[in-house]
Amino acid sequence: MRKYYLAALLLLPLLSIAQSNYKKGYVISLKGDTLHGYIDFKEWGRNPKNINFKTALGDKATQFGSRDMNYFEIEGITGYQKFTVNISLNPIDISSPPALVDTASLNDTVFLKVLQKGKNIMLYAYKDGIKNRFYIKEGNVDVPRELIYGVYENPGNANSIITKNTFRDQLTQVTEKYKQGSDKLTQQILRSNYTEEDLISVAAEINGNVEAQGILKSTGNPPVRFFAGGAFISSTLKYSANGPYYFASPSTSSSPKIAIGVDVFANPDVGHLIFRAELCYAVNNYSINALPNPLYNIAEPTVGSLNLKQNVIFITPQLIYNIYNADLLKVFVDLGYSVNLVSYQATYISTVYQNGNPISSTSKKGSPPDDLKDNYSTFQFKAGAVLNKRFEIYGAYFPGAQITNSLVYTTSLTSFQVGVNYFFGKVAH
Repeated sequence: MRKYYLAALLLLPLLSIAQSNYKKGYVISLKGDTLHGYIDFKEWGRNPKNINFKTALGDKATQFGSRDMNYFEIEGITGYQKFTVNISLNPIDISSPPALVDTASLNDTVFLKVLQKGKNIMLYAYKDGIKNRFYIKEGNVDVPRELIYGVYENPGNANSIITKNTFRDQLTQVTEKYKQGSDKLTQQILRSNYTEEDLISVAAEINGNVEAQGILKSTGNPPVRFFAGGAFISSTLKYSANGPYYFASPSTSSSPKIAIGVDVFANPDVGHLIFRAELCYAVNNYSINALPNPLYNIAEPTVGSLNLKQNVIFITPQLIYNIYNADLLKVFVDLGYSVNLVSYQATYISTVYQNGNPISSTSKKGSPPDDLKDNYSTFQFKAGAVLNKRFEIYGAYFPGAQITNSLVYTTSLTSFQVGVNYFFGKVAH
């Protein structure tokens, strides 16, 4: 059964393909005509090859690609311009760098994401399944050129790497052309990393450190949000019939649960796909009560039972998708995998029965059974809603988990949960 849970978890991002998210924007056709309307803004992990466009929200969508347009922009958020450029093919993998310098490239027509437009240079980005790349274009040049970056194995020492920061030399040459004598900018370039933040900062300096006309701004949506909350969890522990407690009935524990966590948005300007890390704590109390075994036919049998206190820390990475994503109401589904760290306290009870009824009982605290695990894991299935961007209400289900190492019998721990979380700080989604 777990393989189906895992398959569902992996398929969750595919929901983003079907979900539409139309924003105001425009398209510039191959003839230079500007078409105003709405563009379906998706969770683009890579530069898009085409878009869905509507003149009005009620219209049928039209697909535009590189054969139909030169440029498209989602107003105030992002823009992409078509170019035919050389695309480097060397992967960037610090954990397993290639042994030889790879200069292979591909010439292709793609849409480059506009990072900055300025009087001297323009900065673009292109991401595919291999890596993220950056391009610059000077005002008097028709085609952008890639800023080169690579990581390779040191031929003299296989345990170290060589970083090829050619992009710094490229930017220094451009600086000498437009900002000659700017030692401060040169030093900034030499310290810069191959990241969007660093390169935008350098491009701004080359362009005169002024906000250029046409530069695109983010909507200011924060990429992360933090939350805290509480829940009510009901858990049922079952021992199999061949367990140490004869025909023990399932034991249910109901208790509060506290939680803190952080959400990271795949695209903060879209807000559909979210990665969550959550830390929770709860205390469960179970009573495993055995029945007298009638096979022994003892007039006053003594039966042992167990009261088990379980302290649990839940560590749960999750993948959330907002299937409805309005400002004041969001409806989501959530798939997670909970790793649970556990400690136990045990009280053993001996009860004497007569004619099937208990007549005396003694109890004492002791060490928990040796076969109890100190950690176990289970999938989490959750659904809920976010109200007014601040309050999240939800219900969750944790399917049966095996909490013992026994080779003779099995256990099943199943939980249901309802809860409320509050998002604090600046929130946009």
